[in-house]
Amino acid sequence: MSSNIRSLCRLGVSTVLALALALPLAASAGPDEDYQAGFDAYRKRGDIVGAMPPLRRAAAAGHIEAQLLLGYILDWSEENEEAVRIYRQAAAAGDPRGQLELGRMYLAGEGVERDPMEARNWFEMAQAQGHIPATIQIAYAYLNGTMGYAQDYGQARVLFRQALDAGFQQAQSGLEAIDRAEAAARAAADRAAAAAKTEAGTAAPQQAKP
Repeated sequence: MSSNIRSLCRLGVSTVLALALALPLAASAGPDEDYQAGFDAYRKRGDIVGAMPPLRRAAAAGHIEAQLLLGYILDWSEENEEAVRIYRQAAAAGDPRGQLELGRMYLAGEGVERDPMEARNWFEMAQAQGHIPATIQIAYAYLNGTMGYAQDYGQARVLFRQALDAGFQQAQSGLEAIDRAEAAARAAADRAAAAAKTEAGTAAPQQAKP
């Protein structure tokens, strides 16, 4: 091969290499593409291992949907501390779904020290944005008297009804729980009244004796 041909070949290779080095920045996947790749791997193919790298890249870039899906996978994989960190990113960005999930982690004490009041704060932030699942969570708190809420069946009923009217059928079980709790309270009150009446009836003749 002549020196001229070798020179042309080297020039051609150099040109191709220069173009190849210039392409990655333009062709690299962005957060949306990474999220979609991770979503497809996990939801469509059940490939958790393949889903994690693109989801991590998208989450690190601030992609909310990627953060939520990655947090979900980590949560169900019992990688709770990292799940909390990822959920916190979405919550801090103001996403009510991230706020709800972070609140649930605090309420359960998963990946973080259990703190019902901190959970309440995040639930209330999500509820303030009209997030109905957070409303349901607070309704249960009123039903059971947890997270610093006084037990209030009336307020719980209002919130469950609000959720049901918004199309969240799972709120029906909350309304049914209130009905059972109120019925149990009435039955307990009736038993107490009956016991008090019986006690008063047996005590009266004894007091009448000289």
